[in-house]
Amino acid sequence: MRYSGIQPQYFPRLHYFARILATDIFMIRDDVQFVNKHKYPDGRIDKSYQAHTPIKHSFGTHLLAIPTKHSYLPKLVETKISYDQDWVKNHLKALQFAYSKSPNFKILYPQIKNLLSAKHKSLADLNMATIFWSLSCLIEKNAPTIEKASINYVNKILKNQHKFRLKQIKRASQSKALKNYQNLTANEKIIALCNEVGAKEDYCGGTGVAAYVNHKIFAENHIKITVQNWKCQEYKQIFPKQGFIPNLSIIDLLMNTSSDKAAQIIAGL
Repeated sequence: MRYSGIQPQYFPRLHYFARILATDIFMIRDDVQFVNKHKYPDGRIDKSYQAHTPIKHSFGTHLLAIPTKHSYLPKLVETKISYDQDWVKNHLKALQFAYSKSPNFKILYPQIKNLLSAKHKSLADLNMATIFWSLSCLIEKNAPTIEKASINYVNKILKNQHKFRLKQIKRASQSKALKNYQNLTANEKIIALCNEVGAKEDYCGGTGVAAYVNHKIFAENHIKITVQNWKCQEYKQIFPKQGFIPNLSIIDLLMNTSSDKAAQIIAGL
């Protein structure tokens, strides 16, 4: 059984969905620490995308950012969103400007507006809602409703779909394995989560493998490490003068393509 665990991100980029949909069990790592930026293996420092997502504007890539209340580094499930600024209004305006002429704008924009207008308890809750909403868009042909942006609904439709390998989503913050064992290292946590769900393969991103994976520990626990190898296919985008920009927010793909076409691109077909 193949496992993949990733922190919940805000309307994640396309490689995120390609990775989780190519696994059997997706573990939402809402237990990890909130950080605005990551140091990548090549030495550069860039956004973590926990509170950002890139969309396409007339001038190129534009980042939507969510303000948070914390100066320290809490767990994602404990990270509070700041509503002192009207960032929801700004995000919606940016989406209107970017995608009002896209083929699916009239269908999807009201759903995104409803999703963002709801006050979420934490950054993890908001990010998970954007992930579940996006998954329902990819799996079902009918436009999703806000009620479908839930883990229970998505797990229900995953059982009966044949587009993707993914069959179940779980939250690490609700894991018994992590609650029963304290002071685990990052590698030990992944192994504990794999053992809890019966997985013998961890499907990873290359950045994560380079940053923290101890191959010896995984080998000793008979868990195979597989690194994602996915390339973003070109699809029709707005603002053609800017050229094709790969691996943007899932919003860009859903606004510009049909559900079936979006699913094919995510699946690499």
